[in-house]
Amino acid sequence: MLAGLLLPEGRGVISITGAGGKTSTMKALAGRFRAMGRSVLLTTTTKIQGPRHFDYDVDHVFVEESDALSHEPVHAQSVLYAQRALMDPKKLVSPRREVLDVLVARYDVTIIEADGARTLPLKYHQERDPVVIDSTDATLAVIGASAFGCRVDDTCFGFESDALVDTAFLDFLIRDGQGVLKGAKGRTVILVNQADECIVPIHELHSPVPVVLGSIREDRMYDGSGL
Repeated sequence: MLAGLLLPEGRGVISITGAGGKTSTMKALAGRFRAMGRSVLLTTTTKIQGPRHFDYDVDHVFVEESDALSHEPVHAQSVLYAQRALMDPKKLVSPRREVLDVLVARYDVTIIEADGARTLPLKYHQERDPVVIDSTDATLAVIGASAFGCRVDDTCFGFESDALVDTAFLDFLIRDGQGVLKGAKGRTVILVNQADECIVPIHELHSPVPVVLGSIREDRMYDGSGL
C-alpha cells in the first residue's frame, strides 16, 4: 500500500523523515520494490546504523565511493551504500551529494533515510534537519504510535514538555513548521507506525496529507479502531 501511494509508477526517489521506525520502513519498502523487479538503492543523507547492527536484507553493501560507483545496478536487486562514520564505527553517514546524484540516476528506486531521532518515536526538527534532496519524488513522514499516551519529554526528540502525547500534540507536530512535514517534497504521506503497540485514532488528526496507520513489523495496516 505504501509503495503504491508513494511511487505509483514504481520508480523514483523516496525520502523518509520523522521517527518511529524509519530504517525498518526503508527495508520493507526496498523489499517490495525489489519484488517488483526494480533495482533499489538504500542510502542516507544523515546517519544510519551499520549493516552489522541492522539487517537491511540487501544484495550488496558498499561503504567505499569507488565500489558504489563501479557497481552496475541489477533488476530485482538492492544495494546499501553509505560512508563509514569516522567518529562512530556503528554508523554510516551520507555520501557526497554529487556522488548521490549520480547513483540516484542509475537506480529505478532510491530510498533515503533523511532524518535522525536517536531511536525515539517522535521528532521535532532543528534548523539543519531533515535533509531532503531536491530530486525527491515522494516523502514518507513517520510517527511512532508507541509515544501515544506517554510524556512528550520521554518520546519526542527536540521538544521539551511534561504533557502527554495525545491527538492534539500530534496535530501540533503535523501543523508546525518544524514538525513532521518539515522539508517534505513531492507526493507526501504520513505513516503512524507501531500500531501493533498502540492504536492512534487517526480520524481525529487534521492533516493536509494522507495519514496511514500501520505496523511495519507486522506488515499490516489498521483503520484506527484496532481492526
